[in-house]
Parts: sequence; C-alpha cells; structure tokens
Amino acid sequence: RYFTTDKLQNIYVVNKRNDLIKYNSKGEVLFQFNNNFMGTLHLVDATDPFNILLYYPEYLTIVSLDRTLNKTGQFNLYELDVVSVNAVGMSNDNNVWIYDDAAFKLKKINRAGDVLIESDNIAALVHREMAPDFILERNNWVYVNVPQQGILVFDNFGQYDKTLPFKNLSEFQVIEGQIIFIENNQLNLYHQRSLFTKSINLPTKASDDLQIRIQKDLLYIRQAGKISIYSF
Repeated sequence: RYFTTDKLQNIYVVNKRNDLIKYNSKGEVLFQFNNNFMGTLHLVDATDPFNILLYYPEYLTIVSLDRTLNKTGQFNLYELDVVSVNAVGMSNDNNVWIYDDAAFKLKKINRAGDVLIESDNIAALVHREMAPDFILERNNWVYVNVPQQGILVFDNFGQYDKTLPFKNLSEFQVIEGQIIFIENNQLNLYHQRSLFTKSINLPTKASDDLQIRIQKDLLYIRQAGKISIYSF
C-alpha cells in the first residue's frame, strides 16, 4: 500500500493490514511491526534509520521505533490541544514537525509535547487556507507539501521563505539541493539554486499507484502491489 526507504537503502513496506515490514536492499525481511488498534498507518518517516516515526491520523498518535522496529515511544496530539493534523514529519534533531490545521501554524514539538517552534499564521501569509499532507526537513529547510498550491519552504525556525510551483504531488524527496518528484511519467529533478529542472524517463509506465524513491545508486518503484529496484 505504501513504502519508504532510508539512507542505508533499507525498505519499509506498509501492507493492507497495516503491518510495517522492513527489508534490506536485497529484498530480505529484517523486522516487522504490527499495530491494528490505531487505524490506518498514514506515514512512515525513516529520515533517521535508528529513530523511525509513524503517524496514525485517526487517533492523532505518533509512534517511534528503533532500527529493529521495537517501539520506543508514543504520544497523542489530543493531549497537546491539537485537534486536526494531517501533515507530520521528523526534524533533523529528532523532534517532530506538525501542521496544526485549526491554528494554521507549522509547529515543532518534542516527545514531551512541548512546542519548541511555532510559525505565524500561514493562511494569512499566503492569503488562503491550506491543506498540507506532507512535511520534510532537509539541510535546515522545512518543506510543506500543499497539493493545491505547491511546496511551501520554511527555514528551521518556522519562518516562511517561498512557494515552489509544483502542484498535485503526493510525495517528493530532497537530495543534495534537488527536489525530486514524478510528473508526466518522468522523474523530475529541480535544482533549487540554478532553478533548472532535469527530466528522466522512468523504466515503467505511470499508473495511479506509482510511487518512487531514490537512495544513493538505487531507484525504487512501487506499482501494482510490488516494488522493483533498479541500479543506476
């Protein structure tokens, strides 16, 4: 149903039963995590392969796992007086970024529930309401995906910087200053300094369930219930 990867080239697969299964790059099963009591597992963030973040939006619950997929922590956003969150992501210092839909604010919180950083009202900044679904921090920049508007970029203090005009994305990566995403059956690499976009044809035809990841010299493609791994 969904997958992600880490910088060690491991693969984290979520199946229709909400099981999380960790594989190595050879396709060998390493570890497994099961939880069928908190609804749909919406997000697996393996930015830090030794501290993996899971998010269950139906129960507003964040779970952390170690590298062997043993649970190391859990907290509920209701307890922080947050009532609606769809976008969650790991920060570089192993705290958590969330977008508070009710307050229209990007917030960085720790595992005790303390708010460490809070942005201004983003809806007022961009002059419209937003529905973010994905947050990613890389190299001291925070990227908030809003499918109807593009990718909003903030510094690591929660200050709004700009909006990148890439709309209707469900996922992207940031690698060495490049935004990597799928569009028109192509792998697109947008370089944030040169503002140049390079497009590469994929080795398969696009479909509604297509998902890709890149880690070092491997390209991972999920489609039709399977994951294919290519080297390049």
